[in-house]
Amino acid sequence: MWWSGGVAAYVAVNNAFYPTIKNTAGIENLVKNLPDTFKTLIGSSDQILITSPAGYLQGRVFGLILPVLLLVFAVGAGAYAIGGSEEDGTLELLLSNPVTRGRVLIERFFAVVALSTSLGIVTAASILAFSPPFGLLEGVSIPGLVAAVFAATAFGLMHGAIAFAAGAWTGHRSVAIATATTVAVVGNLLNAVAAASESLHILRFASPWHWYGGRNMLAQGIALEPFLVPIAVSVVCAAVGWWSFRRRDLH
Repeated sequence: MWWSGGVAAYVAVNNAFYPTIKNTAGIENLVKNLPDTFKTLIGSSDQILITSPAGYLQGRVFGLILPVLLLVFAVGAGAYAIGGSEEDGTLELLLSNPVTRGRVLIERFFAVVALSTSLGIVTAASILAFSPPFGLLEGVSIPGLVAAVFAATAFGLMHGAIAFAAGAWTGHRSVAIATATTVAVVGNLLNAVAAASESLHILRFASPWHWYGGRNMLAQGIALEPFLVPIAVSVVCAAVGWWSFRRRDLH
């Protein structure tokens, strides 16, 4: 509930600033003159102006803040699902009942998926509700906008699945959070550095941030890559967690 309220409040406040950006002279040239590394970090591009609705939403919402919010939520839920529950002793009590480890792990993984998806639905509803008063849906593809929200959700869930697998493997919430956070930070830095270097440009394809933010779906249409890569990684992480959790002793 609190996460939903916080995301909705962020969207409302952020969208309210759009008229000031839209009417600011010269801001397009300012953004275009920024280094490529910085533009990649904030999710901006030269093809779509920051003063347009699609450019503003991409740069201020979808480029960095929204995926980070959804990532933090999913990592917290994924890290606690097995690793955190094992640390605080509640998992041991649960498994003393006639339930299998595999069932507990699978149901908790799908609980993390359901929670992340629910927050994504709240986010999409918030953007659709708080954008029209400020003219932020003009020229924006609604299917593309909804797809962009769930691409960010899938991206966050992928890191949540990494935390889930690390927690199931080690039984430690702190290790799970550290693992997923390291993947997120290194991936973002790799994407930014590779964008500014011709010799390292190909390394962008190793970064989840490149697959997520390589296309502005609000203006350029829906792409499959932002969904396929995170879903594939999440499935692999769930399988790794299932395999490791069934073969080790609880702490």
